[in-house]
Amino acid sequence: MTSDDDNGAIDTMGDLVRLIGKREVIPVISNAFRIEQIFREDEELSRMMAEVPQFYDEFRTFDQQLTKKWAASINYPMSDDHNLARVAQYLQVEKGNAASRESYRQYLNDRVLKLSEGNEQYKNDEEYRNIVSGYRKPSKGQIPLFSDVVTDLQHPRFMEGVDDPLRLLAQLPVKIYITTSYSNFLERALEKEKKTPLTQLCFCKIDKNSMKKEHLPDRDYQPTEKEPVVVHLFGLEDYTKTLVLSEDDYISFLMNAVEYMKSDDMFPSYLRGALSDPESSLLLLGYQLRGWDFRTLFRFISLVRNLNDTDSPSFTIQFKPSLGRKENEARSIQYLKNFFSKGKFTIEWNSTEEFIYELWKAWNA
Repeated sequence: MTSDDDNGAIDTMGDLVRLIGKREVIPVISNAFRIEQIFREDEELSRMMAEVPQFYDEFRTFDQQLTKKWAASINYPMSDDHNLARVAQYLQVEKGNAASRESYRQYLNDRVLKLSEGNEQYKNDEEYRNIVSGYRKPSKGQIPLFSDVVTDLQHPRFMEGVDDPLRLLAQLPVKIYITTSYSNFLERALEKEKKTPLTQLCFCKIDKNSMKKEHLPDRDYQPTEKEPVVVHLFGLEDYTKTLVLSEDDYISFLMNAVEYMKSDDMFPSYLRGALSDPESSLLLLGYQLRGWDFRTLFRFISLVRNLNDTDSPSFTIQFKPSLGRKENEARSIQYLKNFFSKGKFTIEWNSTEEFIYELWKAWNA
C-alpha cells in the first residue's frame, strides 16, 4: 500500500511494518473508534447516516449522529448539534461541569441498553434480559461504567469470521498506547491477548486521593510488550471529573500540558521520552480533522515533539474528501496534505478499520 506524496509514492505499509518490528510505533486511538463499532447496529443512527447528502463533508460518522441525538435529548438550541465539544460546553454552562459529563455518560448507557433490547438475544435469553434490567436500575446516584455495560451486553458485534480490530492492535509488539477514549476498551483487548496493561492518566488536576494509585502517572514505570502502558490523555470514565469533553475542557488540558510539561508527576518521563524520541512514529487512528479532540491532540503533539529533529515518519488514517466537484476535492486533499506535513505526518486514505486489517495482514506476511 502506498500514499501519494509530493516527492513520490511512500510505502506506508512497508514503513509501518518495519517500524513496528523495531518497536518504534506508538498507536494513538480516538474515542470515536470504538463508539463507531458499538453503534453500527443502531438502526436509527444508520438511517441518519444514510440521509446525509452524498457530497457532504460534515456529518459522516456514527459518533456525530450519536451526539445529535444527545443534543436533542437536552434541547440543545444551536445548529452545530453534531459537535460533541460544543454540545457539552452548552450543558456545562447551563447545568455545570459535573452535570454535563454525567449526562453524556448516562446517555451512552441508555443508548446501548436500547440497542441491546432490540436484538434477538434479548428476546430469547432470560439471563441477557436480566443483565439489561440490572443496568436499567443501577444503585442510586451511580452511573455504571460504559465499558462494563458494553462488555456485559457483548458489544460490539462483528460478523462471523471478522476480527475485532482493537484486538489486532493489542497483538502487535507495542509498549506504549495512547488513547483519547474515556473507557478502558483497549486495556480489555490487551488482557484478552494475555498482556498486563497499566492504565495511566496524565495532566489531571484533581484530588489524587480519589484515584487508584496505579492510575496515577508512574515516573519509574518501564513499559514492555507484555506489560504495556495505556495512556488516557482526555480522562477516564471511572473518574467523571477527569473527562475532557467541552471546549473549555480542551483548552484547560492544553494549559495543563504547558504548565506541567516537565513534571514527572503529571507527564512521566517514559512517555515524554517516547513522544520526543526522533526515531518514534505515531499512528493516529479514528480522528476527524475538525474535531476538538483531534485539534487538541495535534497541538499537544507539536508541543512535545521537536519536528525539526524528527527522523521517522508518522501516519494518520483519513477518508478522502467527497465534495462532488473534482476541483474542490483536489484542493481539499492538498490542504490536508499541507496541514499534516507540518507535523511530518503521511496520510493514508482509508477507513481506520480497513487499514488495521491490511496492516495486520502485512505484519503477518
